[in-house]
Amino acid sequence: MHRQYSMANKLPAIVLSACLIFGLFSWVVLYSHATSVSSETLQEKGELTISQLVELVRAPLFNNDTISIQVALQKVTEDPSIISASVEGVDGQLVAQSKKMPLERVVANDISRNIVFQDTLAGKVILTVNSRPITKRFNQVVINWLLLWVLFTAACTYITFRFAEQFSRRIRLLTKRLPGGSDNIIDEISALETRLQPLLAKGNDEGLPETNYYCSLVTATIKNRQRLDSQLNRQNMTLLLEKIDYCTLRTLELYGGKRIEGSSGCINFYIRSTQLSKQHLLVCLMAVYSLQQLLKQLSEQLGIDLEIVWTLCSENLPAAPLFEYHEGLDKLKGQTSEFAEQLQEGAIGMQSKQYDIEQLSSIARFLPFSEDCFVLQGFTEGRQLLLEKQIQHLAGICL
Repeated sequence: MHRQYSMANKLPAIVLSACLIFGLFSWVVLYSHATSVSSETLQEKGELTISQLVELVRAPLFNNDTISIQVALQKVTEDPSIISASVEGVDGQLVAQSKKMPLERVVANDISRNIVFQDTLAGKVILTVNSRPITKRFNQVVINWLLLWVLFTAACTYITFRFAEQFSRRIRLLTKRLPGGSDNIIDEISALETRLQPLLAKGNDEGLPETNYYCSLVTATIKNRQRLDSQLNRQNMTLLLEKIDYCTLRTLELYGGKRIEGSSGCINFYIRSTQLSKQHLLVCLMAVYSLQQLLKQLSEQLGIDLEIVWTLCSENLPAAPLFEYHEGLDKLKGQTSEFAEQLQEGAIGMQSKQYDIEQLSSIARFLPFSEDCFVLQGFTEGRQLLLEKQIQHLAGICL
C-alpha cells in the first residue's frame, strides 16, 4: 500500500520540486547562452580593436616611425580589457609594445593580425585581451537571475504551504462533521472520500427518492409547423429548430427543468418537486412565460411567424418502479396535447385539480377556461420586473 501524506506537506513539496526542476533546466540554458554570448563578444571586440590598430600602425611601420606606433599602442591599452599590444617586424623582432599590470587576476587571450602594405608583409600586431571583465558581466546576469529564482521559489513554496495548511484544516473540520468511523487517515482527501462513500452509495438508485414526484409537464405546440415546412427550405428550418432547442435548454438550466422527447411540432419538458405547492406551479409558469417571450424575440429576429400554444398539466407520479413513472409522463403528454387543441395561439394554459382560481391568484392572474383549466393573464408587478430581467439575460445568451 502506498504511503499517504497530508496535503499541507504534499502541495508545498510539489511546488518546490517543480521550481527546482525549472530552475535547473533554466540555469543550464541561461549559463550556456551567457558563455556563448561572452565568447562572441570577446571575439568581436578583439577583431574590431586589432583591425583599427592595424590601420593606425601600417603607415608608421612603413616609415619606421616608432614614436607614432608607440602612441597608437598606448591608446589601445587604455581600454581596461586590453592587457598589452605590440608590433613586430617582418623578422619577428619587437618594434614597439605597450603593456600594463592588471590589478586583478586576468584570463589572457592572444589575438594577432599581419600588417600588409601593398601586398607585402610588413609586420604583425599582437593583442592580449583580458576576457574576465566580459565574462564577469555576463555571469552577473546569471547570478542575478539565480537570486530572483531563489526568491520566487521561496515565496511560492511559502504561499503554497500557508494555503495548503488552511485548506487541509478546513477539509479536516468538514470531515469530522460527517458521519463515519474515526480512522487515522493522514491524507485529507482520502479521509473525506471514506466518510462520503456511505452517503453517496445511498444515492446511486437512479437519483430517485423513496417518495413520489409532483411533476408538471409543459408542452409547447407549434400550430403552424406544417406551414413553416412548406415556406422554409431545409437549411432554414433546421436553423430555426436548432435555435428553438438552444433557447429551451438555456431556459431550463435557469429553472431546473428537463427536456423529454416530444412529437413532431411539439416541445416537451418537465419540472418536478417532491411535494405539491403553489411555489412549484409559480416556477413552472415563470419558466413557460420566459421561454415564450424568448421565442417571440427569436421569431422577430429571424422574421419567422411562430404560432405556439403553451399547456401545463401536473400530477403526482410514483418514483418507482420506473415504468410507472414514465407511464405517468406519457399520460401527462396526452393531457397537454388535448388541452392545446382548445387554446388559441400565444395562450398559456394550466390545468390544476388541486387549486381553484382564487387560490392560484396569490401567484398570478388567471382567467377560467374550463373545469380545472385556466389561462394565464399575467404576474404581479414585482415578479414581472424580475421576469423581464431574466428574459433579458436569456436573450443576451441565446440571441
